[in-house]
Formats: sequence, structure tokens, C-alpha cells
Amino acid sequence: MTVTETNIRDLLNYPKGLNSGTINAYITMRTEQVNKVARTSLYLAADTTNAVTTAQKEECIKALVCQDALVVLIDTVPSYVPEEEQRANDIRLRAQLRVMKERADQLLGAISESGGSAYVTGNTATRIE
Repeated sequence: MTVTETNIRDLLNYPKGLNSGTINAYITMRTEQVNKVARTSLYLAADTTNAVTTAQKEECIKALVCQDALVVLIDTVPSYVPEEEQRANDIRLRAQLRVMKERADQLLGAISESGGSAYVTGNTATRIE
């Protein structure tokens, strides 16, 4: 299964004002990002359970694309929502964005290389003269 425009529209409950070209562009961008930061199996055993699966990558891509789509929707609220409904719509979209950002950060952290995984040595100051 791959991430599609329909997946994103389903997750966002088919919002008005979101173009398919925008969704597809974000899918392409976020797929490249996720593939770049995802842990590889270079240093893992072939049968390890720590390898990143395609399903994990796709879930991360979906969350990131939903986050991007919500930002676009917030920025374009005046073009598709009547003025008297804009405030309520903006509040709802911002709440969704906050939740989706937390979810995307968790999913991206679960598949990416840990920043502290490198072995580092250093010098310390001593009193030996």
C-alpha cells in the first residue's frame, strides 16, 4: 500500500479548499524526507524486530502530510469559508494541527536514527600535571 490523496482526505474528513495537486506534492516531499531519515538495516541483523517497516514509514508520511495540509487549510480559510464561520473553523483546524503535529513527531521519532546513537569520546580536564 502507498500513501494516496484519498488516504489524506479520509484522515482530514474530506475538507473543502484542499487541492489534489497540493496533497500529491506534499506526499512526494514527505516520502523523500521519511526515506532519508528512516533507520536502515545496515547495522541490524536480518531478522531483527527493530528494522523500520514500510507500514511504519507510510503512517509517518500520512501524519506529516496531514500536518502540511492543515497548515494550508488554515492559511486559506478566507477563500472557502464565509466570514462569520471563519473563527470557529480556524480554531477547529488549529486544534487538529496541534494533535497531528504531536502524532507526526512521535511517528518520525520512532523510525528515525537516534541523535545519540553515535559513539563519541572526548577529553576531560584533570588535575594531573
